Amino acid sequence: MHIIDHYKDRKNQIKAAVFLITVFIACVPLISRYCINGHDLEYHLLRIESLKEGILIGKPFLKVNTLFFGNAGYASSMFYPDFLLYIPAVLRIFGMSINASYHIFAAVSIILCYLTTYQCVRGMTGSAYGGMIAAVTMSLCQYHLDDIYIRGAVGEYTAFIFVPVVIYAIYNIIYEEADKPGLFILGYAGVLLCHTSTFIMCTAFGAAALLLNFKKTIGNIRVLKRLCIYVAATLLLTCFYWLPMLEQFMDTSFYVSTPWMQPKDEAVEFLNIFGAQFPSLGYVCVLMLIPRIFMRKYAVSGRSVDEVKREISDGVLSKQDKEKINVIAYADLLMLAGILFTVITSDLIPWERIGRYVSFIQFPWRFFIMGSALFSVAAGLIYSRLTGNDDEMTEIMTFNKEASTRVINAGAVILVAILIINGISAFNILKKGVQGYYDYSDDYYSYKPYTANVIAGEWLPSAVNNRDTLIDDSERMTDDGGKAVSFVRNKNTIEADINESYEYVDVPFIYYLGYKATISDGEGKTEILPVTGEGHNGMCRVYLQGHDKGKLRVSYAGTGIVHISSAVSIVTLILLVVLYIRKKRMPVKHE
Repeated sequence: MHIIDHYKDRKNQIKAAVFLITVFIACVPLISRYCINGHDLEYHLLRIESLKEGILIGKPFLKVNTLFFGNAGYASSMFYPDFLLYIPAVLRIFGMSINASYHIFAAVSIILCYLTTYQCVRGMTGSAYGGMIAAVTMSLCQYHLDDIYIRGAVGEYTAFIFVPVVIYAIYNIIYEEADKPGLFILGYAGVLLCHTSTFIMCTAFGAAALLLNFKKTIGNIRVLKRLCIYVAATLLLTCFYWLPMLEQFMDTSFYVSTPWMQPKDEAVEFLNIFGAQFPSLGYVCVLMLIPRIFMRKYAVSGRSVDEVKREISDGVLSKQDKEKINVIAYADLLMLAGILFTVITSDLIPWERIGRYVSFIQFPWRFFIMGSALFSVAAGLIYSRLTGNDDEMTEIMTFNKEASTRVINAGAVILVAILIINGISAFNILKKGVQGYYDYSDDYYSYKPYTANVIAGEWLPSAVNNRDTLIDDSERMTDDGGKAVSFVRNKNTIEADINESYEYVDVPFIYYLGYKATISDGEGKTEILPVTGEGHNGMCRVYLQGHDKGKLRVSYAGTGIVHISSAVSIVTLILLVVLYIRKKRMPVKHE
């Protein structure tokens, strides 16, 4: 027993050391009082500030963020999920600077990526060493660091947290009869609420993996029923996001419908895929897979391949040996999928022909997120076979102290080697890739010109014909003759006193379905007025319908779909939590 305790203590020390070293390496550029720059950083900082403002005015879940374009509003939260951005937004409310709150958020994302990767690979293999190897490789892989420090792509680098959960969920469906519903729901819901394009990639991977294992999955009625329930639960849980978005697309045309970037122009030269310059996958993820060349899928328990195959056909193979074979089979599937996702990024693909069908991806190198995750998890699965799982290690230590020391040391040596390889690669990436720093003042976004940084402005209505004048337009309310009408902004509401007869007024809110206008006569009578997107430069147009006197109020109130979908998601979440608690409290059945 003393030996086992020694092993557990030593293993815990190794786990803590590897975690701290990996996170430190990945977070080094964040150790600064200034904010690290990135291609998309200002847009995401503006999203954070908008969420902060929404919370402060008592509207934390507004679909149209009022801070954008000088308070003219922009439906960033309608089309771009804010799931994890509430972390830095809340930090801002408690007085933390823009710089510090963003750096803490980025560090939390790195830590969560490490932990989910570790837990998922350990769950599949039963090996802490396998989990650590996958987590180190994932956290320090080139595209993950590039996403954080070159691109500032918040959606993508937070999606890294949940992609390993998706990979584990697919493993659970194929090899464990989908007996862990939380994996599928958490994985796919988490990815969807971080980055929609990555969700589409994960869906494609999952569908292909299940079809390749048709008899075990879709062809198995028990598994198929469970899968349908999990898909339905995921859709209901996340419908507060995707239903209102679809409703907007059905009502209005947006800039995103006219691609501003052609995928063929951003395809990566094949020879640069494994290079050190952005955008690339890098070489480390692939380097980690080399040991697979020297392993046999059916080489388990010291028996010959023929013996194991015979046991499989006779149905007498032990559960432990089945799990070992499944792990390597799944690692092979992940490597194949990783190769496909990686090749898709390159100029070997005829993007000039297929680009118009998948223009939503914009940049083919976005597929590197899947290549990186699939290769990293595959590496953890492979190394778990080399080091053995935790149960096997404990068994060795029970009977052989000398062997136990060798096992611990061998695992530690492999981990140190992998940590060194990944660490050197990460430092080179960070040395070349960091885009510099900028000191954002806490009132930075109180200056209206900075509130227009929305990159390509994909979520602007097509009726906006001049985005450069939106800041100026946000300061003007005009009548049907083009004359100025005085107004006051109060939180997310515009108020104006109507004293003349107008057919309509153009209110300085960029139009999205869900704006509500009312007019009160001062005697307790209030009437709802029609709001359209026909206003100047895509602004809201309110038809007064003969009212020539009264108090006009206009604000984003949402639609019936917004409110119903939110209620459905809340109820679904409550039910899932209740079911989870009940399952945890149920007594364990012993065979």
